[in-house]
Amino acid sequence: MNKKNALIPLMFAIVAAVIYFLILNMAQSSLQKASNAVSVAVANVDIPEGKVMQKTFITVKEIPSAYVQRGAFILSKGDNIADIENMVTRISISKDDQITRSALASLSPDAGISLKVTPNYRAFILEVNSNVSSLVKPGDKVDILLTFEAQLKGGAKENMAATILQNILVLGVGSNLGQGLDAAGKAANSEKEANAAAFSDRSVLSLALTPLEAQYLALAKEEGEVTIVVRSSGDSKMFPMAVSSFSKLFSY
Repeated sequence: MNKKNALIPLMFAIVAAVIYFLILNMAQSSLQKASNAVSVAVANVDIPEGKVMQKTFITVKEIPSAYVQRGAFILSKGDNIADIENMVTRISISKDDQITRSALASLSPDAGISLKVTPNYRAFILEVNSNVSSLVKPGDKVDILLTFEAQLKGGAKENMAATILQNILVLGVGSNLGQGLDAAGKAANSEKEANAAAFSDRSVLSLALTPLEAQYLALAKEEGEVTIVVRSSGDSKMFPMAVSSFSKLFSY
């Protein structure tokens, strides 16, 4: 009887040790899982609803895998910041919040060009030859030239050319807003543009202009022929440009 009474505390001790071992093993497993950090895309600033995502809005943070939100962009597992750029926020995203797929939507013509216009700028819709629009892409920078007939002293007239705007951002070309389509989407979009071009030799460029620049370009369209000149990638230098004419050309 005494032996049985002595075994009871021993059995309790064994059971307690097993339970402690299980709890410790679970805690270690959770700690190990939490310590497996992954690189996640996080908002660098407060991003309002309906905003086109830009690279400057995004930063990368190391976060324990246990705390990664569902649908987050995990850059260490194949996702890329380029996958996020040019998407549109469905909801506002606070600074330091993880960027999830459910918070974003693909940019599309149905969303409208206004989503790509930065504050204090306007989207000027300029009609151009379809051959021009096939070569210019959203994100390109262009200069705008005006060729016009000038009235000289004595009543003579002469054709002249002037660069009226420089380093202008192209927001969109036709329905292409730079939405980062996949291969199937690009093929469908190209076919759509080709079908539209079959019935017209004209297309449109959407240009980011200040209100004053927009006024000057509107006047230029009425005064002569407007020409688009594409800049080299990364070239943003502003050049002083004199008005050109044939008389100046042959006087050299």
